[in-house]
Amino acid sequence: MRARERMLSGAPEASAAARGPDGRGTAGPSASAPGVPYPRTGDAVLSSWRRCRLHAVDADRLHVPHVEKHIDWDSRLLSAAAPVLDRVEQLLADCTAGVVLADAAARVLTRRGGDTAVVRLMDRVHLAPGFSYAEEAVGTNGIGTALAERRLSTVFGPEHFAEPLQRAACAGIPVRNPLTGRQEGVVNLTCLRQDASPLMAAVVRQAAADIEERMLDRYSGDERAALDAFLAAGRRTSGPVLLVTPTLRTANTEAVRLLDPQDLRQAGALAADLLAAPAGSRRQRVDVSLRVASGAEVRARCTLVGPPGRPIGCVVGMTLPEGRGTSAAADRTPGTRTGQQQLPAAPLPVLLPGLAGGSQSWRSASRDVASACRQRLAARVVGEAGVGKLALVRAAHHWVRPGHRLQVVDLSAGPRTPHVLDRTEDALRDEDGTVVLQHLELAGRELMYRLEALLTGARRNRGTGPWVVGLYTVPGQGPVPPTAPADAVSPALDSAVFPCTVAVAPLRYRPEDIRDLVPVLLARHGRGGTVSCAPAAMQVLTRFDWPGNVRHLNQVLQQAARGRRQADLQPHDLAPECHSSCRRTLTPWEAAERDAIVRALHDAAGNRDTAARQLGISRATIYRKIRLYGVTVAPARAR
Repeated sequence: MRARERMLSGAPEASAAARGPDGRGTAGPSASAPGVPYPRTGDAVLSSWRRCRLHAVDADRLHVPHVEKHIDWDSRLLSAAAPVLDRVEQLLADCTAGVVLADAAARVLTRRGGDTAVVRLMDRVHLAPGFSYAEEAVGTNGIGTALAERRLSTVFGPEHFAEPLQRAACAGIPVRNPLTGRQEGVVNLTCLRQDASPLMAAVVRQAAADIEERMLDRYSGDERAALDAFLAAGRRTSGPVLLVTPTLRTANTEAVRLLDPQDLRQAGALAADLLAAPAGSRRQRVDVSLRVASGAEVRARCTLVGPPGRPIGCVVGMTLPEGRGTSAAADRTPGTRTGQQQLPAAPLPVLLPGLAGGSQSWRSASRDVASACRQRLAARVVGEAGVGKLALVRAAHHWVRPGHRLQVVDLSAGPRTPHVLDRTEDALRDEDGTVVLQHLELAGRELMYRLEALLTGARRNRGTGPWVVGLYTVPGQGPVPPTAPADAVSPALDSAVFPCTVAVAPLRYRPEDIRDLVPVLLARHGRGGTVSCAPAAMQVLTRFDWPGNVRHLNQVLQQAARGRRQADLQPHDLAPECHSSCRRTLTPWEAAERDAIVRALHDAAGNRDTAARQLGISRATIYRKIRLYGVTVAPARAR
């Protein structure tokens, strides 16, 4: 506990004090709790504590997000784990521990066993199906930490970052897909800390192995045979190798390290086309030459696996230019034309400069857009309104071709087709620039066909001419976009114009990005001062669904920071809608009623009886309205 307090206070000697004078355990006998078999604070726990501080996790109170609507209840993991969890539950019949299964996002899928005391503890801390135990939300724990560390993690008593969890002891280990190696979820064993035992690690390790074996059994014989061919090809070469089957795609480490996502997608499409070819014209082996994102020519050998008349998969082995990898291959420097001096291409950044966010989906979209920009590959960026589609394109343009023009053409002006075509044709004359066609979803059929002819004529050779991007807005939870014309073209019809498609996930599916976005957005509205967000207010922001995505978040922060120069935003400074998690669109009257309830609760420091008297309604009515609108205003002691 002393080590944790020193960590929270930012003491630089926290790590040394936590390990003790011998470098192994926590210094002093008082750090040991009854039943904790290893009274030490190891490197893994200290690393987890540091991550918790970076995520501003509340160490005194527990805020467990409810994410039931995002869970796949029919997942392969859950069905494969059910018999194993039944067996573990029987083994624990006379014990005080319960077993929990969570998915790869730390969302609890099911729990089994446990005596009355353990079940009460689990209920109290919301360790139940439908809740998220991600480390950035609840702090150090056996589920989120195991996924973050990618290995067995044991967290006993005071090693939990959040104080409400310190009555528990848990051991968790990731469950990996036996074919792809990806983390599919985690098995966790939880008990009261006085009942902890080193055998907990052995139980979850065996349970995870049994689940992985059952997952492998659920794959067909064809998938296993294809995997054997993929592994054999990987042993024969040190270069990139891919496997494509009708239900599975995977690549070896070299392919992931040396190739861009767009390159992997291109090779996968080549293998899929070979698999789908008519039986009469299908060849068992095809050698082709591919140009990857760095500009290098790569020899790819596609070999079908299985009988000639019924292939079960395709293995793609690639040979890189001798003496260099694709990341160091000769390529045009961003912004140069063919014939100028060629320099090594810069590796793709993890996240483009000027963007904020750390989620895997956002970084993947950043890399895909940057790769398309570097290849001048026409791309369609798809996402809900306000997710940051144009911001991605701007960041890629400024990174690849700084100093050149970026022109945005709005396609929503349906009746003015000649004007739109003239603007597009004029923009396409800048061969080193970027042309953004906004609101593809609102382009009529006639306009899209004329644009297709215009873009096809401008793109004489791949890798030349301006970079053309189309932004396609799909319906979401936010305000309904303008209605598309009756002759609107679906995204599938314009794939010839935009061979590359990048999907941008809504902000509600990547809440971890909010912690990175808030400081950047507040810096725009701080009027030259320093406006920050208190941890309690950050918790409110991360729990909200943000139907308007990043644009919505920016509007809320702009309103909260208005007129301030130096301040820490508190929960009561945020718009009332942020304290509601209602899953349906409210009428104007309901929204006004919800806002009045939120303001009254803030004025009453979270006391619902006082808020009811202030509003002139009964105690039962305010409780019913709070449940109806999903209002989540913390009491004063939590703020």
